[in-house]
Amino acid sequence: MSPRIRTPVVDRPRLVELVSRGVDGPLTVVSGAAGSGKTLLVASWCATATSPGPVAWLTLEPEDDAPGAFWAYVIAALRRAGARLPDDVGEPFLDSSVAHHLLARVADSLATGATPVVLVLDQFEAVTSRQVHQELDVLLRHTAGMLRLVLLTRDDGSRWLHRYELRGDLVRIRNADLAFTEEEAACLLQQHGLQLPPAALSALTEQTSGWAAGLRLCALSMQRRGGPAPFEAPLPGTDPTVTGYLVDEVLEGQPPDVRDFLARTCVVDRLCPALADALTGRADGEVVLRRLQTANVLTTEVEQAPGWYRYHPLLLHVLRAELGRARPGSVDELHRRASAWFEREGLLLEAVRHAAAASDWQAATAVVVRRLGIGRILVGRETNQLDAALLDLPATVGGSMPAVIRAARALTVFDLEACREQVAAAEERAEDEAEADRPPLLASTAVIRAIVARIDGDLPAAESALAAGESQLSRTPEAGAHPEMHALLLSSVGTVQLWAGRFDEAEQVLRRGLAVSAGPGCQYPRLNVLGRLAVLEYARGELGRAAELGRAEVALADESGLPVARRTGAGHLALALVAVDQGDQTAARRHLDAAAASVGARQDPLVAAWVPMLRALVHADHRDARRALSSLAAVPAAAGGRSLPPWLADRLALTSALVHTERRDAAAAEAALDAVTPPSAQQVVARATLALAGGDRGRAAELLSPVLAGELIDDTGSQVEAWLLAARVHLANRARPLAREALRRALSLAEPERRRRVFLRPGGPGRGLLSAFPDLVGANGWLGLTPPVGSGTPGPRGAAVAGPVEMPAEPLTNRETTVLVRMAQAMSAEDIAHDLFLSINTVKTHQRGIYRKLAVSRRNDAVRKARSLGLV
Repeated sequence: MSPRIRTPVVDRPRLVELVSRGVDGPLTVVSGAAGSGKTLLVASWCATATSPGPVAWLTLEPEDDAPGAFWAYVIAALRRAGARLPDDVGEPFLDSSVAHHLLARVADSLATGATPVVLVLDQFEAVTSRQVHQELDVLLRHTAGMLRLVLLTRDDGSRWLHRYELRGDLVRIRNADLAFTEEEAACLLQQHGLQLPPAALSALTEQTSGWAAGLRLCALSMQRRGGPAPFEAPLPGTDPTVTGYLVDEVLEGQPPDVRDFLARTCVVDRLCPALADALTGRADGEVVLRRLQTANVLTTEVEQAPGWYRYHPLLLHVLRAELGRARPGSVDELHRRASAWFEREGLLLEAVRHAAAASDWQAATAVVVRRLGIGRILVGRETNQLDAALLDLPATVGGSMPAVIRAARALTVFDLEACREQVAAAEERAEDEAEADRPPLLASTAVIRAIVARIDGDLPAAESALAAGESQLSRTPEAGAHPEMHALLLSSVGTVQLWAGRFDEAEQVLRRGLAVSAGPGCQYPRLNVLGRLAVLEYARGELGRAAELGRAEVALADESGLPVARRTGAGHLALALVAVDQGDQTAARRHLDAAAASVGARQDPLVAAWVPMLRALVHADHRDARRALSSLAAVPAAAGGRSLPPWLADRLALTSALVHTERRDAAAAEAALDAVTPPSAQQVVARATLALAGGDRGRAAELLSPVLAGELIDDTGSQVEAWLLAARVHLANRARPLAREALRRALSLAEPERRRRVFLRPGGPGRGLLSAFPDLVGANGWLGLTPPVGSGTPGPRGAAVAGPVEMPAEPLTNRETTVLVRMAQAMSAEDIAHDLFLSINTVKTHQRGIYRKLAVSRRNDAVRKARSLGLV
């Protein structure tokens, strides 16, 4: 919705036509000096011209420069205007960045809309972020002409605009266009009841350079003088002249009580009657503000906030300069009054800014702590703005409140040593604070301690912080309005409990965190809770629940525009783990790459350690032993040199055993399995796999017996593998009925959660078994395989190969198998060479060996035959 036009408007059809012409294309830029009439022109166009679609209007402020804040307001403005954006386009909750996919969804929604949408960005000069400019450019280029962007700015020099100008897709309306002609100036004066002789009108228009604000100021001056006396003094457009003019013609004409009111209220950017009364110590704020607006003393009501007023920027500049010159001693006191009023009203950021402006750092830090603002420093959209407001906090300012702020700011940059030092200092001096201030102070230090304990993996410290934090929050009246504090506590402690392997306790705490984090300002702790629960469910073997929770975390991050690099990584890790078990290589690769790119891969030992561990498993499945071993070797460093908890160390040992088994290194595999904490069904199954690989079917059957009997159960996955191994043993013993039943049991157990990997991975126990019992393939469509006609060998659905297939007389080497796997992935010889660190000639030599051994002459035939043989 465009701003309401509160003053008479001069009809300027030449400019309205220019705006209409611009809005017919993708981009219109209206640029001019302050007071040149940019906003009034486009608001007039909205009121009088025919728009191609709904108009979304957003007036920007300097604090909207951060990408997260900017796009949050843009999305809200589009929705208010009626643009149909999907429900999964949420509000970014970080100031510093916005994920590309969020903007892609906005672009797609606008591109497929029924009508174009006009987006007007007023005061665009406030946005200096290169990232925002680039993102706006990308959005505009990907909306298929359905977004019509109108920028109102004092500076039109943005480089990205020139590309549109070169293509003829930009209409510019510049300062010279906005300048009033003599005829337009005469109309403006007539609206003030004034009429000048032609010569005087020409002189005035020339002296003001057609500047709208200057003309209006002159008109107001003439009205106060009682008539259209000749305007003899020149009015150049320089700031000192305008300043002098405003002092002489606007301020000097006000009664002393109004001038005092203006002086005392100019320290704030906008004000309401109650704030005005707090600053002046009077009770006439509402009357004076209305009088100033009615008298056109450069005071307007804020469109989006009825009851709030704003002085014209030129007037505000003059008032502040005059206040600093005439009453320098009162500036800090007025800022303190403003801070106290904003604190009482719960407007934390404004309270901090004004206390900081007064250099009252005790008050600035105290308001954050008293109002439980520590959570907003650590997470949320105001993080950057609060940090900027407190940036100049001197190191020499002592006391518990400043120490808490320093601790929180150190934590945001992972300076844990400084953080611990400042927390200890704050708690040591807590007794110096007023009794009412101690609970929020100690609740704040407890939250910081909990997060530090999470990073350290220190369970006793985390649980101690939770107990202390909940106790102090229960004694803090503000706690109900700040659920993010409790959510941070629960999220942190549940994370440490999960790391320690205390799954039941972790689930209870994380479920509580999930309930608490449904409140506002809790998106980031909620993301962490969802991701941890997803990993926890996977660790229990519950693939379906893990995927559901992982998708919920990723969806919330997507809706909030959170870039992958700022995510916890836990949700992506859980989805990658599930995708691997379900044989979905594309999804596994996508989510594993996202987890590796997340902040969790750098700061969270669980995500950091599991990412290379899972990569090792993926490489092993593709028979790439070298890269699998390299990934396993990276785990200790990824975990920051920290010892893995037993449950995760067991998984590392099992993965290591699988890799060594694939390499036919029985001794290394046995050594890895010796490190697994018994009793473990997964360990037993891995030992049975190793025994079977060595040809000891009796030992394999003996090992599998307790798992098959249900006496030793870890999760469904180990049972599926146990029945598959039993089927292999039976088949090798020529007991086909028993082998078929064991395979049927394995398929039955695997089907509910689509555990395809053990059946599909090259060289795995399932591929050969499925070849032996093609009827079971047809009965289990969820595998995604089709039994080829005449071969009895399953292949990917729709890729049947006719005729009997015999194993090659000469087996493929390990390197030839590795190359063949990549050929099956449609990788070129160049890509394979790059992937395996080989020369192209070496790859081609391996390919010729593959063709010879498989008795084929073409690549596609080699891949089809390899699939029919279960080689890939």
